[in-house]
Amino acid sequence: MKQRTLLFLSLLLLVGAAPLLRAEEKLTTAREVRSLTGVEAEEGKPVEITGIVIFSDPPATAFLQDESAGTFFRIDGRPAPVAGDKVRVSGRTFPGLFLPGIEETEFEILSREPLPRPIEATYDDLLSGKLHYQRVAFEGIVRTITPEEEGVSRVSLASGSRLLEVRVQEALSPITPGVDSRVRVSGLAAGHINHRRQLVEPYLRCMGWSEFTILSPAKPINQVPSVSPQELLGFNIEGRAENRVRIEGVILAILNRKRIFLRNGETAISATLLNPDPDLRTGQTVEIIGFPKMDQFSASLADASVLDIGTDLSKPYPVPVSVDEIFEGTFDNDLVTVEGTVSDWYRLGKGGVIVLRDGGETLTANLPELPAELRAGVTAALTGITRVEATTGTEYRSRPESVSLTLRSADDFQLLRAPKWWTPQRLAAASISFLAATFIAGLWILLLRRQVNRQTEALKQSIQHEAALEERQRLAREFHDTLEQDLAGLSLRLDAASAKTEDGKIREFISGSRNLVTRIQHETRNLVSDLRDSGEGFRDLNEALSGIHEDLPQRIGPTLKWDLVEIDPLPSRTTHHLKMIAKEGITNAIKHAGAETITVSTSWMKQELTLSVCDDGCGIQKVEDTLGKAEHFGCMGIRERARRIGAEVSWEIPEDGGTCLILKLSLNHV
Repeated sequence: MKQRTLLFLSLLLLVGAAPLLRAEEKLTTAREVRSLTGVEAEEGKPVEITGIVIFSDPPATAFLQDESAGTFFRIDGRPAPVAGDKVRVSGRTFPGLFLPGIEETEFEILSREPLPRPIEATYDDLLSGKLHYQRVAFEGIVRTITPEEEGVSRVSLASGSRLLEVRVQEALSPITPGVDSRVRVSGLAAGHINHRRQLVEPYLRCMGWSEFTILSPAKPINQVPSVSPQELLGFNIEGRAENRVRIEGVILAILNRKRIFLRNGETAISATLLNPDPDLRTGQTVEIIGFPKMDQFSASLADASVLDIGTDLSKPYPVPVSVDEIFEGTFDNDLVTVEGTVSDWYRLGKGGVIVLRDGGETLTANLPELPAELRAGVTAALTGITRVEATTGTEYRSRPESVSLTLRSADDFQLLRAPKWWTPQRLAAASISFLAATFIAGLWILLLRRQVNRQTEALKQSIQHEAALEERQRLAREFHDTLEQDLAGLSLRLDAASAKTEDGKIREFISGSRNLVTRIQHETRNLVSDLRDSGEGFRDLNEALSGIHEDLPQRIGPTLKWDLVEIDPLPSRTTHHLKMIAKEGITNAIKHAGAETITVSTSWMKQELTLSVCDDGCGIQKVEDTLGKAEHFGCMGIRERARRIGAEVSWEIPEDGGTCLILKLSLNHV
């Protein structure tokens, strides 16, 4: 029983330890390493691989290949193995820039071995990335050979329409293949990697010129076929030509120093030079050699060189065409002259772009320098090189979809006619200006009408004021010349009668009548004074209210108390109405209330004046009593005066009896 238990526990331990044992299993082939994902490689899985070094890139990296595939390992400044060394490498995986590699390495050189047989590869094979960091063989035509610094050379190989760069770790030598030769090169498949771990562009790396095998040597220059632009990339029973050709023509334009345009017969062609030639001039006859290449619409020459420059120099003539003819593509790369109307233009860098309209078609023209006379709407003739920028296919034919015109200098812009004055833009601007002027005129008329109405109302009020003032002056004269004079005569008669009689009762009666006449005279003078007052200027309210006390009979009736605050002078008209309202309130209290005390008070708070007249008499029974009774017009007069100065008036009945007349006036409306 114990033996069975121990056996069962041992099995459990083995089962539990199996994942740990598998986790520590070493990767032994390059395919196992490169098959890991970036996340898996970052776990640092143990590796032990034996393979042959196919490329060494000290002081950082070496590349090895076994029977399964290829990978790379870090050497971190140690003496690097060389191509052909058989090595045993141990370490741990890491993601690398594109595919996983080996770091924290220990390596041992076991022996020298021949390099592995390279894998035949096309450009698409290299671009797919499946052969990355393996030894491959690539076949193509040498397009360019460029020496670099530190004994490195750079070769451009053409395979069909593709160009592959080969980096050779050796300077130029007698065994360097010639340009236009067909070669087979063996080397390490590599490439440019972006930050997303994507292969942008492949290239090859090889250790020296011994990796090149010349399959077909380049023809001598005098044996290179001479063709016309019309024959270039035409039908050939043997297929499309990839080797160099020679073309002769007259230089139409030189753009960006390396791009030239030639005309041979009635056909033009463009060529890109390997190196700028300072001796080239527009109008020269030249012979160039280069590789055929299809641009957007027409054949051209790439990686070209100048073979011969003629001595004659003539001004090339531009072909007069229309915009419609340009869009047919017949004059692609040719020097043409086209007329049209400049519909728009804008600055771009040192130069600019013109939009030329001819009928219903538009053409964009690029200028190295914008002419001073350029204006929208001018009719101009533009001379330049036509370029088909994009094409579209219709069954068996290709047609231009986008075409541009490139002017050589500002002299290629010729002003033919100034723009018509009534352009659509100016007509639109004139219409907008007319509408704006109409709106402003209407607004001005509206404002003027309002101003006239205000002035009319002001003039009306002024006339009414003058009429009222004249009527007041007339009434004042009438009172002064009639009533006051009659009262003065009556006073003299009473004085004479008092002097002639000795009867005491009669003298007392005459004295009382004399006092009454005196009071009437005083009231009449006050009335005349009020009528003479124009209401202009300012007057102190407290001073005006104090005059009420002087007008009242002395030592008769209730006690009059004053509780007044200091207030800035008010307009005379307002002060007069406030005084008369207070006086009427006091008179009502004396006549009807039987009051013993009458209190007149003022207060001022938040630009509001409060005037109150309160008594302790019998008071009114209800507020409706103030609305007026037959032959009683005092309260009515108070309301009318309050409306004239924009005040609010009310009567209140206090709980302890009596009556309060309260008037509130906003000083903001005075």
